[in-house]
Formats: sequence, C-alpha cells, structure tokens
Amino acid sequence: MTTIAFHYPSQTICTDSYTTTHDCIVTARAQKFFDVAQGRVFATGNCAEIYHLKECWYTGEFKPITCEFLMVDQENKVFFGEVRRGFKYLEPLEQSWAIGSGAKWAIAAMDFGKNAIDALSYACTRDKSTGGQLQSFHVNDCIAIEQGLT
Repeated sequence: MTTIAFHYPSQTICTDSYTTTHDCIVTARAQKFFDVAQGRVFATGNCAEIYHLKECWYTGEFKPITCEFLMVDQENKVFFGEVRRGFKYLEPLEQSWAIGSGAKWAIAAMDFGKNAIDALSYACTRDKSTGGQLQSFHVNDCIAIEQGLT
C-alpha cells in the first residue's frame, strides 16, 4: 500500500513513493497524486487501484475498487475520501490525518507534534509498505493547472 499524511497546522501533505502488493515492492518511484477539475487527489490502495481511481474519476463510474484518498479542492480545502461499493464519498478534514498502511504511525507522530514529513519518515520505520522518496506539497500549491480536467 502506501502512506499519505496531512498536517493540518502547516497545511502540508506528504506521500511516500512505494507501491506494493502483498509482500513485494512494485515500484519505489510512484507518483501518488493526479489532478482533476475539482483539485488534486492523493490516493492509496493496492498499486492498480490508484490508477483505476484516476480512470474512474473522469467517468464518474467507480468500478468495484476500494481505496482511500485525500483531495485538495480549488478553494484549498482538504477532504478525506474513499471509494466503496462503487461510490465516492468525501468528508472535510479539520485536523491532521493520514491514510494507507502506515496511517496509524503517521497519525501518532503528528499527535506528538511532528509535521507531515517527519510523521511519514517515522511511518517508514514501522510499516513495511511505506518507503522510498518522500514528496511534500503545501495545500496552496495543489490547484489543477491543466485546463479541461473533469
């Protein structure tokens, strides 16, 4: 899986770069986000589910995938989201949060004062499916630039 952390006080999102399946690392250089008309989506799940989510986002028809994601909308608001039973659900976030296999480690680190980057660094030491290069994004820098995204 993967881990993605949102640090509410600094409005920063940090992702790792592993995609894994079962007990294997599929790639150590994955990009965990994609842009849509509504903003930027950061996704977790088995490696293929991230790409299915992107495909389904444009059609609005969510195949039988199960995944979690964070979304930063055009007004720089952050949402927790999930796809289950063929539907997409969104919930506004007003606190630090993390998703993915290392989420409990990242949340605990942020509860003890760590920022998103430090929280993900800690999750990398505890979760076998979290690792690789870390990428961080300020919420203000997550607006989709490309025109015509749906």
